[in-house]
Amino acid sequence: MYPFIIFLLLFPSLFNSQPTISILPPAPAPAPAPNTHDPTQFNLPRLLSTAGCTAFAQSLANSTAQKAFNDVVQGGLTVFCPSDVVWDDFSSKFKNLTLPAKTSLLEFHAVPIYMPLPVLKSNNGVTNTLATDGADKFDFTVQNDGQDVTILTSVVTAKVGGTGFDEAPLAIFLVDCVLEPDELFSVHAMAPASPKVKSRSDTGSSPPSAESPDDSPADHDGDGDGDGNSAVRVDGGEFYLAAVVLTTWMGFLPL
Repeated sequence: MYPFIIFLLLFPSLFNSQPTISILPPAPAPAPAPNTHDPTQFNLPRLLSTAGCTAFAQSLANSTAQKAFNDVVQGGLTVFCPSDVVWDDFSSKFKNLTLPAKTSLLEFHAVPIYMPLPVLKSNNGVTNTLATDGADKFDFTVQNDGQDVTILTSVVTAKVGGTGFDEAPLAIFLVDCVLEPDELFSVHAMAPASPKVKSRSDTGSSPPSAESPDDSPADHDGDGDGDGNSAVRVDGGEFYLAAVVLTTWMGFLPL
């Protein structure tokens, strides 16, 4: 008993002090994993090449159309890219297009909204493209039949194949043929321009006169003194000459 009292007198703080609680600051939340496909860092030619569309990607990289793709990708973009075999078969047609037509054709293969496959399969009807600009429609029709998705113009019917890339806000789908817009490849668009028929004013010629110069009364007038009576005087002269001849002939008749 006495040792405990002595211990209590020597170390009273062990029994009177309140326990100390340490409050630590909360651990910081783990940093989000870096987004390997940051919309501001999309490399469309690389992603298209990875999807199997290297030839199409190279044509896009060498065209002003790439800017239109980059300008809208952050808000959503869906690309329908032809495979290398398909694009190579089309290359001769592509080379013969003008630069504006090449740009429109490339932009025709993209829709300025993000459409993953389920959305694409639920979509039916006319769809605008990056090439759509006012009077220049450059649109196509999306049509679904069960699990099959097709894209139609008046020139081609393309079937949507596999998904090359799908991560918001970008989707890339492969198609089995190049999408040919009506504005560039329809029968009307491909028809040669009709030759211009030259009018008489273009050739500088005037319609022929109803009367030949020899029959023109003006030419007869020009032979006289212009008073409009030359024909009468000629007739009168002929009459006078006939009278003189007749009188002379009668003078030789026997009386």
